[in-house]
Amino acid sequence: MKKIIRYSKFANAWWFLQDHPRLEKYRKFPASIEMALEIMVGYVNPKTNTVDDDENKNTKQEIWLEFGFPIYDRKNKIYAFEHDIRLDVGAPTFEEAIIKLAKLVKKFYQ
Repeated sequence: MKKIIRYSKFANAWWFLQDHPRLEKYRKFPASIEMALEIMVGYVNPKTNTVDDDENKNTKQEIWLEFGFPIYDRKNKIYAFEHDIRLDVGAPTFEEAIIKLAKLVKKFYQ
């Protein structure tokens, strides 16, 4: 009988992204979630959860992620990562941001 390992929501989201067929397709590239992911720390207005023009109001820290799958640029004959703006996310923690990202990837790529 095969043992079933139960992962956290974060670990499930991470491995869903890492093992996604669109990344698997380019393993020889090599492609991995770490290469496809851009991580930034940003600040938003806690009352609106958006970036305020008045920077003094942006006091709530968030982790922002940008993500995209590999593509082959035929003109330049190189592999690169696209930036799919539909997958841009922000959350109070890295773990929460990865979970949100996985949900968006599932929505748009499955």
